[in-house]
Amino acid sequence: MDVVTRWGPLDGLTAQEVSEWSGLGHDAPWSSPFVMPEFVLPAAQWLAPEARPHVLRVFDGRGPAARLLGVACLVELPADLFSPLPRLGSFLTLHSFRTGVLARGGADDIVADALVRFARDSHHGLAFDKLALDDPLSASLSHSVARAGGKWHPRAGFERPVWRLDGDAIDARLPSSLRKDLARRLRRLREQGEVEFRLLHGDAADADAVETHLHLEHQGWKREAGTSMLASDAEAAFFRDMCARFRDSGALVFGELLLDGAAIASSSNIRLGGTLHAFKSGWAPDYARYSPGRLNEWLLMQAIPGAWPRLRCFDSMSTADGHMGELLPDREEIATGVYSLGTTGNLAMRAARAWRPLAYRLSRD
Repeated sequence: MDVVTRWGPLDGLTAQEVSEWSGLGHDAPWSSPFVMPEFVLPAAQWLAPEARPHVLRVFDGRGPAARLLGVACLVELPADLFSPLPRLGSFLTLHSFRTGVLARGGADDIVADALVRFARDSHHGLAFDKLALDDPLSASLSHSVARAGGKWHPRAGFERPVWRLDGDAIDARLPSSLRKDLARRLRRLREQGEVEFRLLHGDAADADAVETHLHLEHQGWKREAGTSMLASDAEAAFFRDMCARFRDSGALVFGELLLDGAAIASSSNIRLGGTLHAFKSGWAPDYARYSPGRLNEWLLMQAIPGAWPRLRCFDSMSTADGHMGELLPDREEIATGVYSLGTTGNLAMRAARAWRPLAYRLSRD
């Protein structure tokens, strides 16, 4: 196979090329919303206007008949105390909860080899933040880097709560004490009025659902701390833009908990590659005693198998110490680090060990 790579700025892509990129991400068995054009384009405009993301595309040949096999959205990173070598790094924003590469089914090794070759020829390293190590493409990347004489240098890691839908229903996986507590809170909420849970996707995940979600996410401590999306004009514009794009491609999903017809909790999610990826959640603090946010997520998980029987995983996009940690029974290993590529990169990363403790202290300060 004649594998061809094309490298260019994000804003240089045509509408047709963006559409092909989106189609690849929707068809890929392992996908990430944060590497999709529906996320990357509004994020580059509203969240990281100073960044200059480039797109690496991998094809199985030349000419109009060539198929798109893989896509990576990357930025050029200078040397620093952690990594004393220039490198290509994943495009990252404050709302990028994982990174990675898109690859057509069966093309993981081809895409990984092409990415490693390109990065090795132009730089000395390849960096990823919040990379899911269980994804098949991550294993392919590690094998490609090893064949190139490189190594993986982890910087940080954690276990992310997920639910793998290959066994029992969610209630059978939760501790009985937690199930009883959630059921009790739901009964108490029903004493206040008519309670309903609804899934909104397709045309139903409309602009009204977006505004309801933004309003609820703006409540309570997030509004007080100024960390909600509505607290920032740019973040709110990004979210509206991102939702419109994912709605058009059929991937946007909201879960809403209603009391007497009014939403008191909302979660935003993106369905791609056999996984429902959580994004944000919000709830009305007036009903905090009933834990509406947790109830909403619990009811969402109960609804998933019936709505999408072939769904493989629900990913919280959170850390284990959040409220999703107790609701989701499985864990996925997430890591941030650098692949050194070749002798020069290996030596530079080895030398950096001496001052890396200082780099950690400076980054915390």
